[in-house]
Amino acid sequence: MLLEKTGFLADTKRNKSNLRVLADSIKSGRISHAYLFYGSDIEMLNELSLAFAASINCESGGCGSCRVCRNTLKGLHENLYIVEPEGNALTVEMISEIQRSMSFVVNSEGFKISIIKETHLMKEDAASRFLKTLEDPPDDRSIFILLTDDLAVMLPTIVSRCMLFEWDFNESEIIKARLNYDELNKLVDEGIKNLIGYCHNSTFALDLSVKILDFIKESLSRDDVMGKTQDDDIDAFIAGQIKKLKNTKISTAELKKYAESYKKKLKRITARFYNLGINIVFDIITAWLEDILATAGGCMREALNRSDNYDFLVQHFASSLENQKVFDLFDSIEKNRRQLNSSIYQELALDSLFLKIQSLKSKAV
Repeated sequence: MLLEKTGFLADTKRNKSNLRVLADSIKSGRISHAYLFYGSDIEMLNELSLAFAASINCESGGCGSCRVCRNTLKGLHENLYIVEPEGNALTVEMISEIQRSMSFVVNSEGFKISIIKETHLMKEDAASRFLKTLEDPPDDRSIFILLTDDLAVMLPTIVSRCMLFEWDFNESEIIKARLNYDELNKLVDEGIKNLIGYCHNSTFALDLSVKILDFIKESLSRDDVMGKTQDDDIDAFIAGQIKKLKNTKISTAELKKYAESYKKKLKRITARFYNLGINIVFDIITAWLEDILATAGGCMREALNRSDNYDFLVQHFASSLENQKVFDLFDSIEKNRRQLNSSIYQELALDSLFLKIQSLKSKAV
């Protein structure tokens, strides 16, 4: 069955319990009208929701090979309606379109299923309107599957009206390789050393931000799919994908829907990998701050994340340190982590962090 073939799920008790509950609901026919899938990766949540949707409408409970399964997994089935943000918001107009689409009576048998990606990006008026839909669904054949990687900001009343499933995903070594972690770590590491030890003007801090962001973009662009961030490249790639589908009896309207959906998907995947790179930079900076505090507090070499930086840190921070500045930096990093999905100003965030790191040594030397 499709739900048993999701290799990207971690082997955890929570995932096993979730899969068992979903499989039992399909087998018994006791399907809820609203599900909320929560986890760290929107695209994997989307793949999981498509497998679930296919399993619901497949006569065999998710065989993976029938027309229903094949088209649903591609996001093309006539009973399936997928919604994702335009920019950084799900608007009230988009919710109205969901309501309109789900109110139609479809010709084929089965449930009408709406998958709503990044539900946490609903604007307040959109969330209020969607809440009414959850409270009074169009009919007993309508199912809503909400996806989010940020449960904390969602409207509690929406969460309470859904069956909540939190998922654990496997760390992908492919992603780490694509980001070229060792080289990125070296770039940030050397940059912070220069900020603390040698460079006394703000230009270096600002240039370091640019170098890091350029490095992440270049690392991602080496991939033949994930790096297709230019519209011409994406259009050419999608044209090739559509050419492969033309002999599968898919209508022109479905092909157009597929093209639009795939274009958004490629851009969103690229953004996800980009944000992963920024998060890695935040992790490296956090490790440095922890070592600075440890050194200033009198800890020995063995207590550091990077013991090879011990002599350097003793030289610059053993005498004194304004601890509050470091704590403020920790707060800034966590705030920027939370805003990665909605902010387009990663360079400004890094600029601010590096300038604050540079200021740490003003009274520590």
